[in-house]
Amino acid sequence: MAEEDQENLAIEAVRERIEAGEYLDSMPGVPGEDFEGGGAFRYAPDGQLARVHARWEPGFRAAREAGRIPSLPPLEPATVDAIEACEAAIGRPLPRLLRRCYLELGDGGFGPANGLVPVAELAPSFLDQRWPAGFPDEARNLLTICHWGCGITSFIDLGDPAGSMWGMDPNPAPEEEIAASLFRQDMTLASWLLRWTESRLYPPWLFEDPNTGRWHGGTDADWEGPE
Repeated sequence: MAEEDQENLAIEAVRERIEAGEYLDSMPGVPGEDFEGGGAFRYAPDGQLARVHARWEPGFRAAREAGRIPSLPPLEPATVDAIEACEAAIGRPLPRLLRRCYLELGDGGFGPANGLVPVAELAPSFLDQRWPAGFPDEARNLLTICHWGCGITSFIDLGDPAGSMWGMDPNPAPEEEIAASLFRQDMTLASWLLRWTESRLYPPWLFEDPNTGRWHGGTDADWEGPE
């Protein structure tokens, strides 16, 4: 499939999620309801607790249809001025698809985990990055676009017109192997977004090979384990 065609597919797939009001992995339920059993909760603006529902949970669709999980609010796209100010600050253009996401879909807040970061956060995080010795040379081209929590991060490579994706998981590797915590992922931004819309995207995760002891970025096979 041509690169531009895949980008168009990604835009439309994400747009469908946004229009459905289901553009994040976790969605709060109706405040003050559905407290039975364990799970995650957060405070709503009115001060009441609301259960947090993950889109992959077996009961998610039934809860949505029953009205127990309200739609997320509409998103406002970023402005051209904001994009151009960001590009001027980092000294290079954003990858085409990333630019389209911000201009056509929303100024962040949609996508995997906590969603794409807002445009205003892109340049400061890029300019403040300091990679220790031993990290790959490509690290200087990496732009943070998504935080998963616990330091786990998704980056896009500004040096690659196709927008190849990188991940970082600084948690399991020993200090002497810390450079392994940053790794290239076998996908572009387009395929990353498409996998997310299809509920097939795993977080960046660092795995240790049980046979060699070497650390590597997790693949689907690592996540899914032996058949």
